[in-house]
Amino acid sequence: MPPHPRSPASPARRARRRPFPLLALGLVGAVAVVSGCGGQPSLSASQLGLPQAGHPHTLASATYSTSPDGGIYVNPDPIHVTLVGRIPMEPLAQTVGAGNQWAALRGLGDLTAVGFQLTNSGLAGSNPELDSLQIASSSWATCEAGSTGALCPSGLSRSTFNKFYYPAYPLAGLSSVAIDGSCSVNVDPGQTITVILIYPPIRAASYVTWGEYGTFAVALPQGGGLPADAGALRANICVPPDTTQGS
Repeated sequence: MPPHPRSPASPARRARRRPFPLLALGLVGAVAVVSGCGGQPSLSASQLGLPQAGHPHTLASATYSTSPDGGIYVNPDPIHVTLVGRIPMEPLAQTVGAGNQWAALRGLGDLTAVGFQLTNSGLAGSNPELDSLQIASSSWATCEAGSTGALCPSGLSRSTFNKFYYPAYPLAGLSSVAIDGSCSVNVDPGQTITVILIYPPIRAASYVTWGEYGTFAVALPQGGGLPADAGALRANICVPPDTTQGS
């Protein structure tokens, strides 16, 4: 589904977004904390336990459009996903101060990581708010029935499902540039940055469906890696745009 022009600064920016159907994933990892950078804690890919490569294979691509002037001019921001993996929750939760907020996710498994490179291919600065990018969801009835394709991990409660899984928005973001509570990053024209979005634990499967409702959706196979030159990644908790949805 092709992207459409939008203003990331608009106060009415998809205040209530809908989930889209699912798939799922898997990988491996161990997190360690390093020193803060510019007021934000930083982590490296190796400290996250995630693989790196000189030129990681692209698992899927999409274009995420942003506008610096409310939609008159649109920046195309190509996204190349290179990683779908898992990291343990506790070290990252401690790093971003989210231990209490993520308490309901304890015991459900490792957190889900989607890593990608984002480029501003436009002629003006771009500030994509990446909190709208979600992992595909399924209904509570599908999860409760334990259907084969459901992403819900074993032991998931209805209240936790409603808060974190419908939709499954990013819990946190890591980026090679500063990242705020909307998972927003500033990308100059021609600049390419590395981003990892962190999601709730999901049941392992071959693929995860990921994207923005009504804009794009891609099927991502598990595995991959991050660029070897990703360096220190600034980390921040991401507040979902709306936490009141139910099934």
